[in-house]
Amino acid sequence: MHAQPTKSHLRTNNRNTRITVAPMTKNREYHCEVCGKEISKEEYESYGGLCWECWDDQMTEECEFEEDII
Repeated sequence: MHAQPTKSHLRTNNRNTRITVAPMTKNREYHCEVCGKEISKEEYESYGGLCWECWDDQMTEECEFEEDII
């Protein structure tokens, strides 16, 4: 006999079909919002959802843009 999923693990999709969703764990994975690379929670929080490389690229582009204005 198979155990039934708990109510919190059941969701419906846009067609009202029941699907089973894995429960959230404490070990959530974080990914860079630009390149998709897996990053740590600390990196995600420190760099606004970006990995260090993408954050650095973004800061460099902003600095170069500001230098062109001045």
